[in-house]
Amino acid sequence: MANRKYSARATDGSKAKPVIIGIAAAAVIAIGILVYLAVKANEDNRAAALRYNFNKFYPSTYNSAEELNGDADQDGDCVKNSEEAYAKTSLIAADSDGDGLIDSKEKEYGTDPTNPDSDGDGLKDGTEVLAALDPLSLISDGKTKDSDRTFVREIEFPDGKVTLTGHGNIYDATVDKLSLSSIAANAGVISAPYEIHCSGDFEAGKLSFNFDTKAAELAGITPADLCVFKFDPYSKNYSKIEGALFTDNDTVYCNFTENGVYLLGSEKTIYSSAEAYKSGQMNVSLLIDNSGSMYSKAIQSTSKENDVNFKRLSFSQNFVTALSGQVKFSISSFTYEFKKLCGFESDRSTVVNAIQSIRTLGPGFDGTSVERALMLGLAEFDESTLSERNVIVLLTDGISTDTAGYTLSDIVSLAKAKNVTINTISLGNEIDRDLLQRIASSTGGQYYPLEQAEVLEGLYSTMIASMDDDIVDDDFDGKPDSYTLYDTGFDPDVNGFSFYNFKSKDCPTLDFGMVMLARDWFRGRVPGQYESGKELSYTFEGTTIMTSEPLRKVILQTMQTQWLNPQNYLNFASTGKILHVKGEDASEAQNKGWQKITIPYSEPGAGWEQAEILVPNYNSNTLRTAYSENDYAMIRAIHCYNALRDTGTSFAVNNENDLSKAEKILAAGTPVVTKMLWSDSDGKCYSRYVLLTALRRDLDDPNVFRMKIYDVNSESSSTVVMNRTLRVGRNGRNDFSYTAKWDNKSVSLTCWLTELK
Repeated sequence: MANRKYSARATDGSKAKPVIIGIAAAAVIAIGILVYLAVKANEDNRAAALRYNFNKFYPSTYNSAEELNGDADQDGDCVKNSEEAYAKTSLIAADSDGDGLIDSKEKEYGTDPTNPDSDGDGLKDGTEVLAALDPLSLISDGKTKDSDRTFVREIEFPDGKVTLTGHGNIYDATVDKLSLSSIAANAGVISAPYEIHCSGDFEAGKLSFNFDTKAAELAGITPADLCVFKFDPYSKNYSKIEGALFTDNDTVYCNFTENGVYLLGSEKTIYSSAEAYKSGQMNVSLLIDNSGSMYSKAIQSTSKENDVNFKRLSFSQNFVTALSGQVKFSISSFTYEFKKLCGFESDRSTVVNAIQSIRTLGPGFDGTSVERALMLGLAEFDESTLSERNVIVLLTDGISTDTAGYTLSDIVSLAKAKNVTINTISLGNEIDRDLLQRIASSTGGQYYPLEQAEVLEGLYSTMIASMDDDIVDDDFDGKPDSYTLYDTGFDPDVNGFSFYNFKSKDCPTLDFGMVMLARDWFRGRVPGQYESGKELSYTFEGTTIMTSEPLRKVILQTMQTQWLNPQNYLNFASTGKILHVKGEDASEAQNKGWQKITIPYSEPGAGWEQAEILVPNYNSNTLRTAYSENDYAMIRAIHCYNALRDTGTSFAVNNENDLSKAEKILAAGTPVVTKMLWSDSDGKCYSRYVLLTALRRDLDDPNVFRMKIYDVNSESSSTVVMNRTLRVGRNGRNDFSYTAKWDNKSVSLTCWLTELK
């Protein structure tokens, strides 16, 4: 029994053993699978993390690293870069703390260049210096706290004077002359508009305007009609300031209590004229110089050949066809003789035919008279147009050889009497720029100085942008927020590239070349071929690329491939010191004219020191056969332009004079190649090249400017916000310092004047 019992138990155990083994094996396999899946998931997560980190790193490589010379002065504040680095002041802003004292002045006064209010009394250091206070003392006179003292400050401007009474902050106050088409077109306005702005409260304000009695009478306005008005840029309405008084010396003055835009005008006509402006009715007279200096030397031996290809007619035609609204045009040509080719006419085809008829007129050889042309042009406007918006556009390439007895005062007086704004355009170098500038500014117009006729064709969009509406909605929230000061009309969606910035073997970034090329394309200045050495050459011959068409129409097959984005081809499981390109991608890309280059790259925990990336080889004939002749030519053209990075002249925008230089370029309808420089938390400096296309100013704060830029590294337009500060100047003359921000970074701005030779 015992044996059978034992035997039975032995038999049952033999049956259970395979089951146990099976279960154990299954458990081992399951554990193995789980371990594999855990390892695989960990590897996938690690690869995903590495890919994510690389994708964050890679875009920053399109910003060029900069090594600043320690002995140089990057921001023009008379302090060496090395000294600024040691003192931890800004290397890119002349006034590090924005208090109105540039950093070298801070040394002179013993103030803290990183603290705008060194003595903590609520007044900025620069403001105290302007108010003749001690920026290091709370009680400069030993009696009364600086913050409690009352001052009286007078600010003179071209048409009058502002007197402010208040605390020390009134020394921050500014008076700015504005150029607004809506005001210039108003027949009831006889002065320019001036914006008075004080950063803090003031106790009392007095404003006086001088006026020209003769000009007022010509406009049908008597001194008794004159009032001071405040202009609301949001509604474009005028409100009368009550209590205006008169003096015997042709002056009107009044008291005011708040910041705003003020002007002198007639209550009888200012409101009706404002309504007429809003209706969109406009009369435009084009006066086109047709003197022999426009033609070839074969026609006139002494000609400057300023416009042998009739670009002035292309400009006029583009202007006429693009200007929208209820517009009537008049066309005249002039030398000394004045030829009326078309009276005020709304039919655009009739007007265009009148413009083109200048081709068959032939040049005039009887000299040039800008003054006579303007006076005769003004005579075309009569009582029927007085309440409407009236504009003259005069284009000339010479200095008047005969004024016909007319003076600037005659022109301005008649223009104001007939409610006409005059825009002037000069072509070439032998020009009375001062006269043309004064004519335009005195009548509320703009002056556009151009050196070459090729720029003319692109100017019409700039003028229209200024004339259409110079009060705009910059942030697209449905409310106006900016005055347009200058707008070249450059539209990134039309005039920009169809692809973004990229790299090549010899160029870690090509943004300089791309914005340079975009600028010249917009100006119509890109040559069909260029050569400066074997590798620095291109030709559009044999391609379908037309430089007369918008740049956006140039579509490159090369820029549609997966190799523009490294995440598509990098092997994030790479071992060793280099993050490698996948083998199949490297081979396929090389067969299509691409090549591998390495860039510095260090990812904590990965052990890499470099990364391989793929870039188009602009010297490879394979590129042109694998893609197209268009691709090869355009990529080489970008490299040719990029090679100009270290040529030409440049200037940093640190003060009022610098900004004026940039404004003159924009006024001519030319976008400005601009370098933005910034530093990171480690003190390393980086730069990016962009195209400055428009300059605007905040409606409420005249110390805030907005620069519209075209950035080839981005898919959308960008804005640089620039702030100005009234600062203590040299030799007793006050000036403004400027600081800028872009993408939440403080940046300096340097404008490049480089040209393709």
